[in-house]
Amino acid sequence: MTGYLGLSAKTLSAHKKRTRLSTFSIILSVALVVGIFSMLDVLLKFEKLQVINDYGNYHMYITDATDAEIGAVSGRADVKNTGTWIAFNSGSIAGISCDIVALDENFAPNMGIRLLEGTYPEAGDELMLESWAADKLGVSVGSRIFFSFPGQEERSFRVSGVFSDFSSTKATGEPVVIPSMQAAGSAQAEKKLLLIEFKEKANMRRAIEEIRENLKLSDERVGLNDRLLAVLGQSDYKAALELYRVGAVLFLIVLAAGIMMIYNTFNISVMERMRSFGLLRCVGASKAQIKRLVRREGFLLLRWGLPLGILLGMGATLFCSALLKYYNGYLFSEIPLFTLSPVGIAAGAAVGVLTVALASSLPAKKASKVSPVSAVSGAGEIRTKKAGKQGLLTRLLPVETAMGIGSALMKKRTFLLMSLSIAVSIAMFLGFNVLVNFMYSSLKTTKPYTPDITLTAEAGFDSELFSRLRELDGVKYVYGRMFGHVTAAFDADRLTDTYREQAGNIETDENGLLIPTEQSWLISYDANQLKWAKTDLAEGTLSQEKLIAENGIIAVFSNIRKGVTTTTADLKLGDKVYIDTASGREEFTVMAILRSAPFSDSSLNLATFITTEQQFTNLTGDTAYDVIDIQLRNHDQEATVSQIKALAGADTTFLDSRQKNSEINQTFFTMAVFVYGFTAVIALISILNIVNTMQTTVSSKTRYLGVLRAVGMSGRQLGRMVAAEALTYSISGAVFGCVLGAFLQWVLIARLLTAIRITWAFPAVQILFIFLITILVSLFSSAAPLKRIRAMGISETIGSLQ
Repeated sequence: MTGYLGLSAKTLSAHKKRTRLSTFSIILSVALVVGIFSMLDVLLKFEKLQVINDYGNYHMYITDATDAEIGAVSGRADVKNTGTWIAFNSGSIAGISCDIVALDENFAPNMGIRLLEGTYPEAGDELMLESWAADKLGVSVGSRIFFSFPGQEERSFRVSGVFSDFSSTKATGEPVVIPSMQAAGSAQAEKKLLLIEFKEKANMRRAIEEIRENLKLSDERVGLNDRLLAVLGQSDYKAALELYRVGAVLFLIVLAAGIMMIYNTFNISVMERMRSFGLLRCVGASKAQIKRLVRREGFLLLRWGLPLGILLGMGATLFCSALLKYYNGYLFSEIPLFTLSPVGIAAGAAVGVLTVALASSLPAKKASKVSPVSAVSGAGEIRTKKAGKQGLLTRLLPVETAMGIGSALMKKRTFLLMSLSIAVSIAMFLGFNVLVNFMYSSLKTTKPYTPDITLTAEAGFDSELFSRLRELDGVKYVYGRMFGHVTAAFDADRLTDTYREQAGNIETDENGLLIPTEQSWLISYDANQLKWAKTDLAEGTLSQEKLIAENGIIAVFSNIRKGVTTTTADLKLGDKVYIDTASGREEFTVMAILRSAPFSDSSLNLATFITTEQQFTNLTGDTAYDVIDIQLRNHDQEATVSQIKALAGADTTFLDSRQKNSEINQTFFTMAVFVYGFTAVIALISILNIVNTMQTTVSSKTRYLGVLRAVGMSGRQLGRMVAAEALTYSISGAVFGCVLGAFLQWVLIARLLTAIRITWAFPAVQILFIFLITILVSLFSSAAPLKRIRAMGISETIGSLQ
């Protein structure tokens, strides 16, 4: 049975199979672009909400703005909203310290102030409180409470309203109080800002410069919400610009990968149909007609490739959006579940058309040059390597393995295209992994030791309370710390130049030991805290038993002096530290060094050391915990909190960090969903590209493999030959891709992300994983077409026209 132009039904079947493979390549390319651009578009929407929640919805502020300046700014057509923000130093409410801000009511929602009950304060004796603070102080709307601005006497104020909690102040136990603007006007403010929100479609950069010039504002009086402007793409913020450059580089790689996927499949398909194109030349087709035929074939594939690719890419975006919508409902509940991204769809469609146009142009040119004589004679359909070149491989390897490698290397251009297709996918995956490094370096996330509840008291806590807290059903972990200041001496040569400049004259004894003029900070850790501290371990080992048995001590590299992180001493493993106690000087050996400790002290400390609880008690004589941290289980937390409050007593300061921890984790999770979504899409596309590439090349050799079976090669030998060929492509592609990808990572991190200070490390684990996956996928993907060839009769296989 024959089809059009005398082609057999088997030939048409093979052609349809290659057409499906080509369509699949287009689907992958379009899905890759649509998925990445759509996820990026939705990520920016989510990130905008996150930034507004963290930093406020304003774009610019002016310090100490006059009435004339306020009028000039508010009257601009591109300004949506303005409001005055007045900040004060710490004041007091009902005897406890508090933060004080006053803000125009119209701008309060922009700063995350959501009124829960009551009204906004207006009279000179009215104020608003956070919900948690109102509960703690036992007041409600209409109650009166004593409040004072800094430097003023306390006086009675009426609570006019209660607003939603700020997680950071809830965690520190220092509430935010919002007095009326009338009351704030009679107090001495720390700073007074005019906050400005521009309209969404405004050219914010130009508007900011115009306001600067028209009002003749100095740089000291103008500030910007750089993070929000960066998300909106209207910032010169260095870190944002570097991320944009990284995005541009990654986009070019995605485009190259898409073109390579489609071109590779098209090239193999066209090269294996040279006889068909020659027959068309025999019946009168011109070179121009052959070119148009191949190009038209490519664009016809877009009928299915484009919509299916768009749907696949949008599916990945939908999954990420749904995950965030239901996980972080506090911020994203209002966003529709089916979030369409016009930018992503348009980019996918444009890149799909562009890649097909570029990928089909060269194969079309090749097809048009086919000689009719070669087509009729069948010359060049099955080629073998010269015996002299085959001899080396056959002497070193089994015959079928040598033939497989030789088959891969036979056509240098095909080998290069196959390897390059795999390499680009791998390089693209390694390049996008830079976003993972950026996420972990730039975003905060809670640590294993982060508490939900913290208890502090001036008198400290005894072990009995500690034990009772640990027995509560809703408590997961209880861990306490003791803090103290000791006189510690060590080798003076370990002092850093920074500390020497600050301290001035350094005195030493006859043994070269420092005679300290400042005390060092001593912290106790239990077994769990030592285990958690391994994430910050720079050198040494953290073992409670060894520290006690060998009189060891832990040195902290970064020391916080009055809130400023600095390095005062560069102690090494094995160094001796001498601590003065009531019974004399004790010698300790540095057995571990931590990069930092998650605590700060208001004193000017020489150094920070960590010991076990037993060693701390021996050194200081103290047994009471200064701080007790508690991690809660996920169920019945409010009931557990009530039990903790009852056990702790009225004199205990109760700090609740649950909301803060939740917001930190949700911020990190928001970014993680999309970053890992990017890398997952890239990994999936890379794997599918390898599968498609290997299936295409094996299917294209159907007639050649049939000839080998006809001359006596067994099915097992045929399998080994195909496996050797697949491994040749995959290993060469993996080597080139890993070299290119590692270099790409280095360029993106060391050259483009300098402001973010991400340290590049050779991706050894990633490369090992890539090699393993590439080899397994290559062998697996070549198995299916090989099985089909084995199932065909020898005469049927040879007779199939490729």
